[in-house]
Amino acid sequence: MNQKHSIQSSRKSCKLSLLFILSVALLFQGCGVGQNPVEKIQKELQGEKEYTILLNDMREEGNFFPSYFHQYRVDIGDQKKLRPFIEVDESFYKKNGPYLGMALAGKTADGAVTNTPFPNGYQYVGNPQYGNWRENDRGDSVWEFYGKYMLMSQVMNWAGFGLQRNHYNDYSSFRSRGQPYYGPKREYGTAGTVTQKQKPDFFKRKMAKKSQSQTRFQNKVGQRMGRSKNTFRNRGFSFGK
Repeated sequence: MNQKHSIQSSRKSCKLSLLFILSVALLFQGCGVGQNPVEKIQKELQGEKEYTILLNDMREEGNFFPSYFHQYRVDIGDQKKLRPFIEVDESFYKKNGPYLGMALAGKTADGAVTNTPFPNGYQYVGNPQYGNWRENDRGDSVWEFYGKYMLMSQVMNWAGFGLQRNHYNDYSSFRSRGQPYYGPKREYGTAGTVTQKQKPDFFKRKMAKKSQSQTRFQNKVGQRMGRSKNTFRNRGFSFGK
């Protein structure tokens, strides 16, 4: 009888666990977690001649069951709109972890759509509406934005020197192969020097979370060491001379 009762209890426990997992999955599905938010925004922007979807910020909340959030900025021509944080799937969050500050998707004025991450600003290069190629004092061909869009050079940290054509050609080569481009010195993206200067709040949160994790780990180690010492004492062992 005890064995039969144990089997029934085990089956009941399995059913309850399955129901719980399904409930959580349905809850996430209802909240939109698991969907690709960038693709969703792209569908909204199908009628636009050009657009850029930037990963403006991201954050992780919680310890045992963490939640993941993205914030996007959508640029349509001169208009820039910052959207509120939304929860995203863990796999999607980690997949896009290296691309902070970069464009995750874009559509240029010629109608070409790309879903390969690239530094914000490159989508305007080559478009005579925004600037032109010129030869500098050293004979290099560089892209220079018109005065109205000169702020973009500062955002790109080009320091007034413009973008060299050979670097833009490298970007075009990466894009044709479907590979993310982090700049000629890998200065863009989460690990890039430009991003670290432009997104200080993100890195402050990251360091604070790392510090909290280390503190929790040290506290756990201390608690375990304390329990071990008490166990030895209770069993009659001593650590004296």
